[in-house]
Amino acid sequence: MIKQNWQGLDGAIAWHLIERQAENWTQVGEMMNEWFIENIPTKEWVGLTDEEKEQFVVAYYPSNWDRKTAVTLMSDYEKFLKEKNNPYRRTE
Repeated sequence: MIKQNWQGLDGAIAWHLIERQAENWTQVGEMMNEWFIENIPTKEWVGLTDEEKEQFVVAYYPSNWDRKTAVTLMSDYEKFLKEKNNPYRRTE
């Protein structure tokens, strides 16, 4: 299989090259994934600011929870969202 620079390559042209170069369906899948990864639009995920976290604590958590517990939960949730929004995450 020939290594190809996929960045910025139009999908139709990429398919034409893949169709000609791939020797089996496994290679077709690998090459299509390489093209996709090189052409994902980049978008930086933005988490909660400290002010938003403070508003969340006041608005959504019962008064018997302490602030440390609420902020810890929000930090864990923020980490989860960052992983979930990772465009390079593989689900196998």
